[in-house]
Amino acid sequence: MCSFKSSEYERIEDEFFQTVGSEKENDNCTIYGYKRNKRKEVVCNIICILFLGLPYLVFHWYPYLQKVKFQKCSLRLANIVLLKDNHGHYKIIHVETQHVLVPTLGKIYLRHFHYKHTKYVYHNEFNFIPLDIFVPPSSLADLLQYSNGLNQLEYKNFLELYGPNAITVEVKSYWTLFVEEVFNPFYIFQLFSMALWLIDDYAIYACCVLILILFSISTSLYQTRKQSEALHDLVESSTVDEVQILRPNTLWGHTELTINSRNLVPGDLLVIPTTGCTLACDAVLLKGNCIVNECVLTGESIPITKTPPQPSDETYDSLIHKRHTLFSGTQVLQTRYYGGEQVLARVTQTGFSTTKGSLVKSILYPAPIGLKFYADTYKFVFILFAIAICGMVYTLYTYIQQHVSLKESIIRALDIFTIVVPPALPAAMTVGTIYSQTRLKKLGIFCISPQRINVCGKIKLACFDKTGTLTNEGLEIYSVIPSENSQFTEPVVNMDEMNQKSLLIQGMATCHTLTRIDGSINGDPLDMNMFNSIKWDLEEPGQSEITRYDTLGPVIVKPRHQPDADINLPYEIGIIRQFPFSSTQQSMSVICRTLEDPLMLVFVKGAPERIAAMCIENTLPLNFNTRLSEITAQGFRVIALAYKTLPSKFKWKDAQKVERVTVECDLVFLGLLIMQNTLKPETQPIISALKDANIRTVMITGDNIRTAISVARECGMVALHEDVILIKAVENEEAEIPSIKMERIAPEMESMESFADLKKLHITFALDGKTWTILRAYYPHLVPKLLVHTTVFARFQPDQKTQLVTHFQKLDYMVSMVGDGTNDCGALKAAHVGVSLSRAEASVAAPFTSSIENISCILHLMLEGRCALVTSFAMIKYMAMYSLIQFFSVVLLYANHSIVGDVEFLFIDLIIITSLALTIGKQGIVLFFLFSCTLLYC
Repeated sequence: MCSFKSSEYERIEDEFFQTVGSEKENDNCTIYGYKRNKRKEVVCNIICILFLGLPYLVFHWYPYLQKVKFQKCSLRLANIVLLKDNHGHYKIIHVETQHVLVPTLGKIYLRHFHYKHTKYVYHNEFNFIPLDIFVPPSSLADLLQYSNGLNQLEYKNFLELYGPNAITVEVKSYWTLFVEEVFNPFYIFQLFSMALWLIDDYAIYACCVLILILFSISTSLYQTRKQSEALHDLVESSTVDEVQILRPNTLWGHTELTINSRNLVPGDLLVIPTTGCTLACDAVLLKGNCIVNECVLTGESIPITKTPPQPSDETYDSLIHKRHTLFSGTQVLQTRYYGGEQVLARVTQTGFSTTKGSLVKSILYPAPIGLKFYADTYKFVFILFAIAICGMVYTLYTYIQQHVSLKESIIRALDIFTIVVPPALPAAMTVGTIYSQTRLKKLGIFCISPQRINVCGKIKLACFDKTGTLTNEGLEIYSVIPSENSQFTEPVVNMDEMNQKSLLIQGMATCHTLTRIDGSINGDPLDMNMFNSIKWDLEEPGQSEITRYDTLGPVIVKPRHQPDADINLPYEIGIIRQFPFSSTQQSMSVICRTLEDPLMLVFVKGAPERIAAMCIENTLPLNFNTRLSEITAQGFRVIALAYKTLPSKFKWKDAQKVERVTVECDLVFLGLLIMQNTLKPETQPIISALKDANIRTVMITGDNIRTAISVARECGMVALHEDVILIKAVENEEAEIPSIKMERIAPEMESMESFADLKKLHITFALDGKTWTILRAYYPHLVPKLLVHTTVFARFQPDQKTQLVTHFQKLDYMVSMVGDGTNDCGALKAAHVGVSLSRAEASVAAPFTSSIENISCILHLMLEGRCALVTSFAMIKYMAMYSLIQFFSVVLLYANHSIVGDVEFLFIDLIIITSLALTIGKQGIVLFFLFSCTLLYC
């Protein structure tokens, strides 16, 4: 199955190239097999020496040409691979070998290479594959069953296979950076120009240019080094020195050891301290619960509860099972454990294979920005080269006619290149970006990818999350609508009017993942508002509670004012088991028990449509759907609550083993929780400004579709006179494929059955995540047409948000995405311009991070992007004008036996050109704002 050392011969089935990389991350590469050929290498080196090393420089600029030194062969025999990434860039990589012992595969002869901090190993069946999938992934049942940790031999072999657990950001020395910078074609051209000027006795100008080059290189080296150090410090700030692990022991079961975190390997059994810690790896939680802050990954500081998974044959995936996964770099604030047991987790990924490592790689290796402006700039330079060649030919002809010496003729001809192609052009083009980045930082908008500032000026589509982005983060409780005897009762606005022992109040008190940290209650804002509205208290488990709830130390909730107070028997509820909220499930549930009550209860809350599907049908009010539509159409956010009683034989151990699907069924409907989510004051004017500038705006949210439409109308995305057509995918058991229906939201309007006559109406579309999935699967030809006219995308899961952004990009939109970083990380990274609203100075979730927690940041980015683009355009025009004027002036002087003086060149290039180039972009958007709206149409 795996690669053993074999004889050096080709086989018919051997492959000479293959595709490697991650299609999900759009990082596919093609590799071609080669092996060293000493004869070719010797010949190539001789040629390079004869041409004074110039071919080495060409090989450095064009790695693809290095294949002339090697012999093409199959990947099975290759000791060198030529890698071509999906952007057309090439790289020569050497294949290394090692002998390792893998428990599931035995002793193998491993051939591998590293690319972008990912280790690719050779497999006889699949050729080169990432190390992550070389060792087959485990099921959830296997992870929980074989959780004894690694013995010393297994650990040694795994350490050799996976390497140290380290995310190392290399901070190169100044000398290394200097050498890399000098070999840039731009600086080689400048060195050639200086050599030419020195030969021509233009010593003053050559020295001045040398000073400018050294200043430019020094500035570039300082900025590059500073950014590397900043990223290095950011990574190291969350690095842990020592961790506790368990090793199997035949006498005592397990031995607890303290080791350096660099020595962790997949399979190690990690002990999570009760006081919390910073995680050094990705790990799946096996025992106990953890309260985790994932701000470093998402930019969102709301604590999240992590729980162990249930045993199943489902293959473990860190993204699918993120509620059970502890991610590297995140902080465990608190642990909850049962009795005297330790909180344990099994290491699944280390180093750059972790989620944190993937994010660091995305910073180290950003995707090239496909802005047409840059491609046109290269074309412009090539045109200048063509003009220079014409000028050089004319100069040679003129000087030969004038019987000038060959040396003088060649010098004058080559000098034309340094005039037509201005050496200061690349530096001058970055001036606008540098000034814009400085101004953005003063506004509280931080950028980790300065090249994207120019992209901001070309945005044509602005996507926004709803909650926390367009609307305020906190949801205010508006009212609750209880259900009694399968009928809705009157809405209750004041929670004090409700019975503290009612099932609806019990559900609001228990169905959450709140925790008390350092004396204050923390958690999701929705949960906090719900819990605070009923005026209950929450207590973390103490040793005194462990024996009162079947040996479990639960979270305890109780009213601040006890009803029918009894000192010996207070009214309190213990939360025995939590199933945290899942964006896939669109619900969360808890198992709890009231003190001295023998029966356990299950409370479930979530999206009304989801909860209704879990309930016994006859417990739902007959007007459930009608009432829900009326409420959501007014812009309210609605949460449904339901419960069920568990059998008397259902005990604590059963609660810890039961599967989620078992408890979230056959529920009794309790009522609706109505919450209002007010718009941020900046939202409406910014949306209006974007629409005036012909920038299309759309909303992508996980909320109810009717609530989203109402908010879209309120903020101005959907005009008041616009008709909203709700696109629905209807699944029918009799039909092979689902059908598509259209419904107008306004009740006075009729439903529609076809797409006919839509062009005659002033309308916009809205659709939900379920419909989106069906459209992509069964009606892909309709997707582009609908995307052009759809404004509201609701009930979208995180991966669907990413898919949507990618589809918009395929329609040639320059896409921006603004979100709070919670469920938007994928979309933020996929967009051309991703903006995370976070108080942190920089978040790896997006290229831009705004400490201004409203959407005004996107307007600032667009204006600064336009400003940077206009500055770059002006600089190119100015440089072209200056170069061509000087070119024709010099050619005319050459024709008349004259040349421009040394001091004259110095005055033109330094005083006139350079001074204006450095100040042209400093004006900013003060005057630019007067015509910015017009420019935004461009």
